Amino acid sequence: MVPNPGTKARARAIKPLNAPAPVTVSADERGTPLSVSYGNRANEVAAIEDMWKINDEWWRGPDKEIDRVYFHARLADGRPVTLFHDLAVDEWFRQ
Repeated sequence: MVPNPGTKARARAIKPLNAPAPVTVSADERGTPLSVSYGNRANEVAAIEDMWKINDEWWRGPDKEIDRVYFHARLADGRPVTLFHDLAVDEWFRQ
């Protein structure tokens, strides 16, 4: 058992897990990713293994709704990556 240190948790000590990171994506005319760049690396997308769309909180208005298309992809070097296109702001992110 871990002893109680007697200190309260501070908000700055809490960090989000798996926070989205902005990426640059080259997509085809249908919006399917062809390549993704983050950091100083560009990677071709070898396969799209899954795709889904989330449209949530539409009742909050156009500024606050969640409208995203997710892609679970396999890169050319074999690594998996989950990307999403945030349609509300027209930006791409890596999850």
